[in-house]
Amino acid sequence: MSVQVQTRRKRLLLGSATAVAAVCGMTGDLIFSELKDEWALGAFAGAAVVVAGLTLLLYRHSADDLAVSVRAGLEQRHQLPPEHLLVGRETLSSSLIERLRDVPTPTGGTLPADTSTGQCAVTVVHGAAGTGKTALALHAAHRVKEHYPDGQLYVDLRGGTATPRDSGEVLEEFLRNLGTAQEDIPRSVDDRATRFRSLTNAMRLLVVLDNAHSTEQIQPLLPVGAGCSVLVTSRRNLSAGNITRRRPLKVELPAVDQALEIFSAHAGRERVAAEPAAALDIVQFCGRLPLALRIVGKKIGEREDLTLRRMRARLADEQARLHELVYENDSLQTCLSLIYRDLPEHAQQAFGLMASLPVGTLTDWHVGRSLPTPAMAGGVCDELVGVGLMEAHRSDDAEPTYSLHDLVRVFAREQYEGLPPEERRSAERRLVAAYREVVVYLATGRAPELGTETPPSALLGDLRHETAGSWIAEENERIQWAITRARRLDMEPEGAEIAEGLTYFLDDVNLSPDSARYLFDERAEQRIRVVRSLRRGRAVVALGNQLPDAALELFLPGGSPDPAIPLTARDRMVIARAYAAKSDYPAALDHMTTAVGELRAENDAWHVQASLEKLGEFQRWRGQPEKAEESQREALQLAEGFGDRRAQARLRRTLAETLGYLRRPEEAAPLLEQAIRDFGVLNDRVWEARSLYALGKIYRMLARRQDALEAYDKAEDILGPMGERQWIGRIDNARIRVYIGMERFDNAWASAQAALGLFRELGDDMWCAHTQRDVGLLHLRQGRPGEALAPLTEAIEVTRRAGDAYGEAMARHLRGVAHRELSQTDAARSDLETALAVYQGGAYDWNQAVVLHDLITALRADGAFAEADRMEASAISTNPAFVRMPGRDGTQAIPDED
Repeated sequence: MSVQVQTRRKRLLLGSATAVAAVCGMTGDLIFSELKDEWALGAFAGAAVVVAGLTLLLYRHSADDLAVSVRAGLEQRHQLPPEHLLVGRETLSSSLIERLRDVPTPTGGTLPADTSTGQCAVTVVHGAAGTGKTALALHAAHRVKEHYPDGQLYVDLRGGTATPRDSGEVLEEFLRNLGTAQEDIPRSVDDRATRFRSLTNAMRLLVVLDNAHSTEQIQPLLPVGAGCSVLVTSRRNLSAGNITRRRPLKVELPAVDQALEIFSAHAGRERVAAEPAAALDIVQFCGRLPLALRIVGKKIGEREDLTLRRMRARLADEQARLHELVYENDSLQTCLSLIYRDLPEHAQQAFGLMASLPVGTLTDWHVGRSLPTPAMAGGVCDELVGVGLMEAHRSDDAEPTYSLHDLVRVFAREQYEGLPPEERRSAERRLVAAYREVVVYLATGRAPELGTETPPSALLGDLRHETAGSWIAEENERIQWAITRARRLDMEPEGAEIAEGLTYFLDDVNLSPDSARYLFDERAEQRIRVVRSLRRGRAVVALGNQLPDAALELFLPGGSPDPAIPLTARDRMVIARAYAAKSDYPAALDHMTTAVGELRAENDAWHVQASLEKLGEFQRWRGQPEKAEESQREALQLAEGFGDRRAQARLRRTLAETLGYLRRPEEAAPLLEQAIRDFGVLNDRVWEARSLYALGKIYRMLARRQDALEAYDKAEDILGPMGERQWIGRIDNARIRVYIGMERFDNAWASAQAALGLFRELGDDMWCAHTQRDVGLLHLRQGRPGEALAPLTEAIEVTRRAGDAYGEAMARHLRGVAHRELSQTDAARSDLETALAVYQGGAYDWNQAVVLHDLITALRADGAFAEADRMEASAISTNPAFVRMPGRDGTQAIPDED
């Protein structure tokens, strides 16, 4: 029984007793003055009985009224509204319930003078709009209400509306609910808060403050008693002052399976099960936001004719999506509009521009560079994160990162379009200028002559030349936005300079030929340096898309250099790559050798490194692997000096391939494994997959066949969805030898046919030739040397025309073995000796050894025993690899696995 109830009952008893005494006194005087003796005594006794009866009746009547009042007061203390349907939130719910069940025993006693010393436990449930904070809080509150027998007070503070509740009004309601008479409620907020803390100090009470707006709003509403708990929901992570506070609980987006469960609970599980693909699309269109899922689910649930496929079609239009997310009193757009309206003007502007950029990670740099003063970024980001419009992410880096929910982004873009055009132009001009400053600054690490274009102030934050490639790769789409936007903002020179800077990072990004033509369009540009860079940019992108003739035409229109724009060493690098793509390896090697010499003379260190990387590849193809290793090791050393992680990873990969040609797979494997780790950190999936492909080849050399297949599978899993068909063909080609070594000939034939089909569709004669060589090997392993001749001959002809000496030698070796098996001794000897001559021209000791074994066998089959013996003795004395493979037979051995 509360103190107030006990006090009222004592007052009633005292009043009744006083009334009886008064009545008895008045009645006695009257009776004894009029009657005598026993008549007077009898009359007095009767009167006393009557008065006592009336008093008892009055007391019982008052007690009944009091009981009704007490029951009403207790009911007013149990205010939790009906809970909402909660699904897919079991982990969060369990955590919150466990916290709220931990209720210490009330200590009562004297109210602390300093409210910060109170022991009340406060839990703040916070998160973005529409994540389901209220549903979670009410679900938990209903599960723990028996732990708070003195009551559960609830109030919607309307923090997300234009008129948040006043703390004084809420306290007045709370005090009335706790039994305080209206006339006893103090006038000031502070006095009401003190009375509230005093009344609840000894209670076990749960207070739910829903949709709180600010710490100032909730501070007066907090009890201090140890037996009390407060559950606050808010878009902000409110501090609640210094009162004892449990760890805040952030409500984030549910996982996909949880989001499907939420949607199913409202739309109907049977209907979702009947259209699972449409349901998954709807979940993605809703961005897994519980409010959006509930709205769409209820719409579908109340209409049998509204199929999931139809709803998916209605949500597919991003611009109309927000307008679909309305049901009865629920509207995501209204919810977001109320938050947006309270943002400062600069925050609205930055928020809208960030949403209008291509999707990607945001930082203080992006936000600050759109504002009049970059120093404003911190405050604006704090505000956007605080109200749940922007999500902050932890990072090991000093600078935090942010993202926008898809539906919030759509909303923000709509709001941005409504801002005055001049405001938008000013913000966009600031951001374009910032991109120009940074891109050109980063490009100076590769083209030092650009340093005159960038003031020292370009050294912004953590941006460094060492990580330039990664930054450009991450910002690629937004850099393209800046180039395009510059043309609309009368900033053509700045746009051209951004494009020029981007051309130095084309090995770090992926562009299509059409996009390159647009981005690197010279337009009215007159600066020769810029024109040359943009031309090289278009050519490099053409090469990346297997269009070498288009690349060459930019430098050699009609077959000769453009006299208006003389060739530079950097141009020759691109020309060399174009010839290599055309399988003209002698021309490629000549041009790249010239380019390296000119670049060294110009002290153009970055391009020396890049040209040496390619020079090593061309030297390897021309049968000079020892020179290739030398070039690539120098390039790797230069890349390490630049500190460029991406260039280092790429060079470790290509150096490992050369070491494979040199039969040093033990050295190659760790280089490739490191490259794969680096590309993983850089999130460069394409080069990660290409490195996995190269690692599979090294594992094959080590006869680790299952590891090789797994590496190829991982590479295909990455490259397949990207549509990298040429690389898928190369992976199929690489599997052929692995399957032959495992004697899984059916698998080998299937891989060969798949590879040939792809290369023929792509018109890739060189890789068709490499695959035909392995088809010849397959025939040899299955005892069909006659059928091996045709594919091997095709491989020889194509590689000879291309100048691929190493590829031709491999095919000639196998054809020589086939001729030997067919007793065609002269043809066998010719092919084998030709292959041996190529290998003797480079550091191919292992290849020399395997050919010598097959040549010696052929000589003995032809009766040339003396010549065979001399050749064998020489090989034993000069080539250790020959000794390590006694009795090797090319019809059974698998190339690369001995």
